[in-house]
Amino acid sequence: MDAMDDATLRAKVEERLYRYDPLRVNFHLIRVEARDGRVILGGVVPSTAMKRMAETLARSVPGVREVQNDLVSDPEIEAELGLRLAGDPDLSPPRARVLATSVQGDVTLAGWVPDEAARQRAEAIARSIRGVRNVVNNLQVKAVARRAA
Repeated sequence: MDAMDDATLRAKVEERLYRYDPLRVNFHLIRVEARDGRVILGGVVPSTAMKRMAETLARSVPGVREVQNDLVSDPEIEAELGLRLAGDPDLSPPRARVLATSVQGDVTLAGWVPDEAARQRAEAIARSIRGVRNVVNNLQVKAVARRAA
């Protein structure tokens, strides 16, 4: 396929995705590339089901030979962030309580951490997650009293 064919295929895939109502709301967060019949989907969607549906819709377009689904869902962002935060002793209980939510790739951190360094580290970890577009850091610094042994 030449560049014009790739552009046409990309437009057809974009149209198919846009016509699916649940994806339309977040369509501005989805990127579509097409090269020689191969389509690459990127960006953020609200759910894993929508991620799978986007791939199914892309595959249904005549001329698509292969789909690489690099979409990230908000639950995937939250799960990855939760794992990374849990692996840091200053960002997990009992030293901290961090709640992370993702909506369209915009992450909000809430709760408390033991010091400013931990607060900044939590934000840096969130920013490093694939699919995260913005981070709102509402974490409060709260010293944790240590119990005597």
